Amino acid sequence: MSVKQRGKSKTWYYYFRLNSVRYRRAIPEARTKYQAQQAEAAARDSIFEGKYNRRSSTTTFRQFVESEFLPWAKDNKRSWRNDVSRAKPLIEFFGKQRLSEVTRFLIEQFKKQRRGGLSMRGDSLSNSSVNRELELLSRIFSFAIERGEIDSNPFKGVKKLPMNNLLTRYLTEDEERRLMAVLTNRRAHLLPIVLIALHTGMRRGEILSLRWEQVDFVRESIYLLHTKSGKPRTVPMNAVVKDAMSEVRKDAGGFEYVFLNPRTGKPLTDIKNAFNAALKEAGIEGLRFHDLRHTAGTRMADANAPITAIAEILGHRDIHTTMRYAHATDEGKRRAVKSLEGVVPNLATKSNSSPLKAAVTC
Repeated sequence: MSVKQRGKSKTWYYYFRLNSVRYRRAIPEARTKYQAQQAEAAARDSIFEGKYNRRSSTTTFRQFVESEFLPWAKDNKRSWRNDVSRAKPLIEFFGKQRLSEVTRFLIEQFKKQRRGGLSMRGDSLSNSSVNRELELLSRIFSFAIERGEIDSNPFKGVKKLPMNNLLTRYLTEDEERRLMAVLTNRRAHLLPIVLIALHTGMRRGEILSLRWEQVDFVRESIYLLHTKSGKPRTVPMNAVVKDAMSEVRKDAGGFEYVFLNPRTGKPLTDIKNAFNAALKEAGIEGLRFHDLRHTAGTRMADANAPITAIAEILGHRDIHTTMRYAHATDEGKRRAVKSLEGVVPNLATKSNSSPLKAAVTC
């Protein structure tokens, strides 16, 4: 047992650990060490009573996710639609199991199955996609603990799959010309959206949810209040973005949102089909809308913008995330290598020999 007195008031406290959980509490009613030890023993008994005498939950995984977790997610998470989508394979695999019956071994079986599986669109699942499902699974069990359904998270000790995304896809200058050429007529509404993504690095959701009150033409800034990191940020507008916004503003009328669905008069919620059709017509493969954000970060880094400034513009809390985006473009690499050309002739002049010989003798 561990009890101690602390402070000028000489108040007794107990300290102990059970299953890696630390318990600490003041015992102001204790006047002696013996009384404090008795209080600690009672606390331990209470914890054991709750842990070992409680009846196991009979709630199935499906019941808990559909009746508890997803309704909570819809009320508390902006990304709840992602949870609904990612919960489907989880429910299919674990649905009939009681929450208390799901084990780490069973989760490892699910991970193995999904690693070679297909998405709902029929595409091969990436490790990143499987990891997002595993993260949701862990959160569901943590939520079940909070609701008193289970005592521990069976996900503990499960490792996520290695990420194979060291190479960042970005839009080349040639691809950009081809893409812009097809953003006309029935796809003209995509043009300002794509331009803003390329010149600000804003996420698709941040762009589509923009209200005019967030756009400041005087200060040439866009104010983002609800972001992925939860921290508001200000994104500067360059001339391209300001011109694109001004063109959209001409037809905005009195609507609150910047980008509206012309058929419904409501804000756009998704442009995936239209964007993918534009990519197909432009002959561009392997590009996602999110890669426009990668392109913005890569181009800013390639232009020698400070990495801290890029992180603030993109809204990264971790500078290492920004470094992932900031891979030099092929053109930037060529410029870097070309800068070495001026070094070799100087050495060659001093040695009165050819550049190749001078370089070798160094």
